[in-house]
Amino acid sequence: MRDVVKTNVKRNQNSKRARRRRRNVPLYCFLVIIFVMGIGILLSVTLFFNINKISIKGEVDYSNEDIIKMSGISIGDNMVRMDTQKVGNNILNSMIYIEDVNVDKKYPDTLEINVTKCVAAANIKSENEYILVSQKGKILDKVDSPQEDLIIVNGFEPAAETLGTYLTSNDEQKTEIYFEIFEYIANNKENKIRNIDMTDKYDIIINYDNRINFELGNANDITYKLKLAETVFGDLGDDKKGTMEMVGSNQISFRSNTGNDKKPSSGNSMTKIPIEDNSVTESTSESSEEDYDNSYEDSYADNNDYVYEDEYENNEEYNNEEDYVE
Repeated sequence: MRDVVKTNVKRNQNSKRARRRRRNVPLYCFLVIIFVMGIGILLSVTLFFNINKISIKGEVDYSNEDIIKMSGISIGDNMVRMDTQKVGNNILNSMIYIEDVNVDKKYPDTLEINVTKCVAAANIKSENEYILVSQKGKILDKVDSPQEDLIIVNGFEPAAETLGTYLTSNDEQKTEIYFEIFEYIANNKENKIRNIDMTDKYDIIINYDNRINFELGNANDITYKLKLAETVFGDLGDDKKGTMEMVGSNQISFRSNTGNDKKPSSGNSMTKIPIEDNSVTESTSESSEEDYDNSYEDSYADNNDYVYEDEYENNEEYNNEEDYVE
């Protein structure tokens, strides 16, 4: 009997140990996985995924060797530890005539750098000189006279003129106005905008084809206004000279400079996103910045959201050539 009792006790102990081992299996597996992952990470940032080839794509005015040098990277650097955003910024900040940089890690050992060349898009008036800037506002050069094939911007008040930096105004709202207008221009390549005057940000004037001024008022719903003006301008014909002006929230009137037009142009929106008029009923330099901020909106009408009626009103008092920019 005593031998039987001892055998049963031993069997019970073994059973308990087996159950404990089974309960610990998930923990053991988890620890093994963590260990293996740790070894993998350690190897990936030391022995594996080191750069063996650097590929430069894009046509720019710099050699591949110079781009690689300014990027701060070299053959043998580890790709896992590399900060691609920092690499891109190194190139952008040191190379004035590069507009965009995209750095791609092509595992296991290739780094691909795609670069886009800067193209001058506008002349920014600054005291007695002009600043040449790219489409994204990167400052490329300073010249005594404007480049003829580029848009001229007056009244921007640039805060700095350091080459390779990005354009900003002493007036933050003018910076926002500038980039909204140029975003529209970038998306509408066929536009004929030649001059932008934002001296008074509540009375912005856009010149089309050096013959018609568009008085769009403040920057409230500026993209919608530019779409409307572009269509009206196209309807006027190539011989018209004068001034277009926003009337209310969805109309544009045209005042002829020649005195021969029977019908100035009016745009009428049937299905439109109205322009907020809670800040200004008339665009003047006396409008407050607080009103401007309250009225500035981000939603606009689509290209097909407006149609035009051929309603015109003749205004003979605008027969002076000073009503438009030559």
